[in-house]
Amino acid sequence: MAGETDKSLSETEVGAALKGWPQPAVAEDFVDRVMARIEAAEVRRPRTRLAMAGPWAIAAGVAVVVAMALVRMATGPGLPPGTRLVRFALEMPHAERVAVAGSFNGWGRRIALHARGHGLWTVRIPLRAGQYSYVFVVNGHRVVPDPHAEGYRPDGFGGRNSLIIVGSSGVPA
Repeated sequence: MAGETDKSLSETEVGAALKGWPQPAVAEDFVDRVMARIEAAEVRRPRTRLAMAGPWAIAAGVAVVVAMALVRMATGPGLPPGTRLVRFALEMPHAERVAVAGSFNGWGRRIALHARGHGLWTVRIPLRAGQYSYVFVVNGHRVVPDPHAEGYRPDGFGGRNSLIIVGSSGVPA
């Protein structure tokens, strides 16, 4: 990692970079067509149907909504298919700043972690499915492998890099 700059990416910069990813095309009249269908369905079905459904049906509906919200949280809102928000965390009580660098960004710019209190530093990074090597950089110079990594690889300099597997073959992040 010699010769790297000490420039870190903030969550705002990561979000801005994601805005450049392709978005699905949506017809201009899409919202109008959906709303027309909803309004037509409301005219045909009386609103009392929910009250007649009973507590089990209502509970099942709530469970479906909660499950969908959990899936959305796991994959991240607005992320391309196959991309997940991966949480990187390090407990380093006396650190002034912590960043992460890895094969997911070509070991280039370091991505800053945020202090969460009691020495915990975290950041969420959108990553596609795959295997990645990474390390934490503490106070701009101290390289620290993740003590809770899924595995490790030699770094080629006598140390080791942490390993994370993202996607269906690995632990979802």
